[in-house]
Amino acid sequence: MGTYFDISYMVRSFPALVGYVHVTLLITLVSALVGILLGCLVAVVRINRIKGISQLLTVYISFTRGTPFLVQLFLIYFGAPEILSHLGISVKGLPPMLFVLIVFTLYLAAYSSEIMRSSIEAVAKGEKEAAFSLGMTSLQAYYRVILPQAFILAIPPLINTVLSVLKGTSLIFNVGIVDIMRKADLMGGNSQRYLELFIDVAVIYGILVFVITQVGRAAERHFDVAHKGNTEKGVEESSVYRNY
Repeated sequence: MGTYFDISYMVRSFPALVGYVHVTLLITLVSALVGILLGCLVAVVRINRIKGISQLLTVYISFTRGTPFLVQLFLIYFGAPEILSHLGISVKGLPPMLFVLIVFTLYLAAYSSEIMRSSIEAVAKGEKEAAFSLGMTSLQAYYRVILPQAFILAIPPLINTVLSVLKGTSLIFNVGIVDIMRKADLMGGNSQRYLELFIDVAVIYGILVFVITQVGRAAERHFDVAHKGNTEKGVEESSVYRNY
């Protein structure tokens, strides 16, 4: 057993791999925050059918959802600097991580926009009409009334998308970024103990997925309870006004 599988090496290697978790979390959290905000904006533009922009966004979403993520990563990481250099713009001073963050953010924005679009359309039309009757502008109606309700509906699928991004970070070693996978690959080249190292990697990703899933469920319960509380409060107030 010791010849083919060294559990002591696996245990010793675990802390070294955990030391690169911050790279995975940085990419996941930044792309999640910016991507979801961008996805909300894209969803609102598409719902309101802004001429010209809406069609371009449809092409962008179709391309993102219809092509492998690794192809998108290579296109932006290797292709964007090449195109910019031909335009006379040098990007040699920019950190490689910036291009990786752009890829993941655009990827998550495309998927989250479709999630938010369906969630926005699921909000009762009377909510928007009520907001307008109170004198709100279209922007205020979305910001104060529609998007908060849509976000509550979208939490489960958004968490699944964030988890997909988290697991997708395992591909960034293809462009030279040293993360958990790249570190395991480098250590395996020296020790030839790839099995032990990749089991460590699987355990680390499993822990991260579990933590994010639990955070998502807690957020879902919190916002759902708050939403129900506000709804019940609104019903009670309206009944008091009717009685009055």
